[in-house]
Amino acid sequence: MTDNKQENTKKAAAAITAAALISIFVYSFVVSLPSILINEVVDTFSLEGAEQGLMGTLTSLGFMLSLFFTVLIQGRAQKSTVIIAALAAQALMLFICGTAPVFYLFCTGCVLLGFGGGFIDTFSNSAIVDVQRRENSRYLGYLHGLFGVGSLLSPLVFLWVLRYTDWRGIYYALVIVSIFVILLIFLLLRNLRKKSAKSTARENLFTKADLIAYLKVKRNVALATAGLFATFAISCIMVWIVRYMTLRYDAAELGALSYTIYWMCATANRFLLAQIVKRAPMKFFTLGAFLSGAFIITGIISGNPVVLCVMMGAFGFCSGHFVPVLVSESAAGYEGRTTFTTSLIMFIMSVGRMAAPVMIAFISTQISPTTGMLLPVAAAVIAAGCGWYVIKIPARN
Repeated sequence: MTDNKQENTKKAAAAITAAALISIFVYSFVVSLPSILINEVVDTFSLEGAEQGLMGTLTSLGFMLSLFFTVLIQGRAQKSTVIIAALAAQALMLFICGTAPVFYLFCTGCVLLGFGGGFIDTFSNSAIVDVQRRENSRYLGYLHGLFGVGSLLSPLVFLWVLRYTDWRGIYYALVIVSIFVILLIFLLLRNLRKKSAKSTARENLFTKADLIAYLKVKRNVALATAGLFATFAISCIMVWIVRYMTLRYDAAELGALSYTIYWMCATANRFLLAQIVKRAPMKFFTLGAFLSGAFIITGIISGNPVVLCVMMGAFGFCSGHFVPVLVSESAAGYEGRTTFTTSLIMFIMSVGRMAAPVMIAFISTQISPTTGMLLPVAAAVIAAGCGWYVIKIPARN
């Protein structure tokens, strides 16, 4: 490769990396909506029982459905183009949710919002793995670190906006931000030479043989199972912590603070420990999952909301590296098929995200909030066991 071609490829890689980072940052605010605005939505539509968790579950359902289509696009479209199209769809769905007069229309918007978000998340992760092959674990840490920054800021921003308008105003604001980001990414990528851009995003077309061969590897199945339970544990806490603080301690603002503390510590994990975690990723995953369960149960049995806030921070610091590790590990040895591997691991994780809100809402309302909060504890312990099993299995068995 000539110096000129190398320079073009580096510029293309840098531009695509920047586009992925910007997109995931905005997407993090959208993902935070079910957690931070759950009380407002429940009150507006007078929701009861498991209905209170539908906002998060339906968004995750849409995310999961999108993953069936991402593998069909593999090798057929540039990832930057897909990201821009998904951002446009996200803007439209945010507008539908914000204007919905009845809950059924709002639910439809949530499903479609998750559908578009699936493309943003999958292709941003896959693009990073492709264009930063030698340092993909480090850049995945940065990618999910920015997701953490957005998740950290979202409660503060949303609560500030709620002082001046209702929850629908937050949806309208995110519509404007999404449109601005589309324009920004378009300007960022417009000067890329077509040839150099393709050279950083070319993949093999997806085949059924890829899926069968992947699932025959025991390590891959164990890795996916670990991701399922780890995501279930995190989703239970993220979606329900504000509601739990409200029901148990009548402290909604403290719940939002707990959410912020979690993301503050999870983000610190992703930025500060990226180089350390990559030395033994699954060992850190396993240890983090076990400690996550321990910290959650400590916060619950303390009966003190302040202690729970502190434990949320410890939980965040222990679990912040989960998703970067799972995405990177699932793609190891599958170069040229990273959209497939990323989509598959995220599909499994989205099952956990989809099940968590309604399950914890149902148990919390039918039995007790404290009983509901035991679900993520059990899931974290199971994830730790699966992680330990992955460590014991050779990479190709």
